[in-house]
Amino acid sequence: MSLRPPRDSDAPARRVIVVVLDGLRADLVGDPRFPTLAAMARESAHTLDATTVLPSVTAAAMTSLLTGVTPAMHGMDSDRFRFPTPRIALEPLPRLIAEHGLPTFGALAQVPWLFRPLARRIVGALGMRDVVFGGASAHSLLAASLPVVRHERQGLVLLHWPEADALGHAHGWCTPPYLAAVQRMDHALGVLRRELAAHDDGRTLLIALADHGGGGRVPRHHDSAHPLDCTIPIFLEGAGARAMTLAPTHSLLDVPATVLWALGIARPASYAGTPITAPFAHAARIGGPVPALAVA
Repeated sequence: MSLRPPRDSDAPARRVIVVVLDGLRADLVGDPRFPTLAAMARESAHTLDATTVLPSVTAAAMTSLLTGVTPAMHGMDSDRFRFPTPRIALEPLPRLIAEHGLPTFGALAQVPWLFRPLARRIVGALGMRDVVFGGASAHSLLAASLPVVRHERQGLVLLHWPEADALGHAHGWCTPPYLAAVQRMDHALGVLRRELAAHDDGRTLLIALADHGGGGRVPRHHDSAHPLDCTIPIFLEGAGARAMTLAPTHSLLDVPATVLWALGIARPASYAGTPITAPFAHAARIGGPVPALAVA
């Protein structure tokens, strides 16, 4: 284990919960059929104009989220399930957090039994200490993570909810099955918010985002530079973040940098993104770059 500087004691959060709303199109936020997303657009720091990485596929985006670098650097440049060959020495987000003595937990969709050893190997290489592979729905994955959410008040909790993406591929984005999956994901997100409102101590930062959109150039896919495929929402709530509309210049790569900043951990030079600090009144005191001026 490499030596790491101590965490900043003035960091705004003790815990960060990251929820990946797989395949959620940003243009659905505000639709009354999805009341939790509409509420977060009113009550959180958010942007509906952020961008994901290219290729705009889950494997590439999730690896960027967990390593802080682009697909060109981490080597996961397709949606094929494999162990990537990075072009630089990676400093994965979970490993950095664990090296500062904080727990890391992930609730991820179940993978076919043939690929489970590889999945465990990949997760281990990223430094995720505790992982549950269970179910494919937002509600089943949330249920698997609630014991940790309720009892572990430090570190990183990563939840990946893939149901909407799966039904987008099967039926097309914005079809009734896809929209029903978004409704279930929206409801699960509401359950999580209520859980935090009832029991959190105010030191949890909730970050919800999509990894990509979908239905841009191809109705049942999202691997393109089309705006409907590449535009994603990002929401930040809790730990003192004020409700505001963030500048439309952020990307998925800013999220891992924000997680580290919120926990008071130095961001490696390899990380391509910058922390989203504008919603935090004490950002200037803690330090870290403030992004382009946001519109309240």
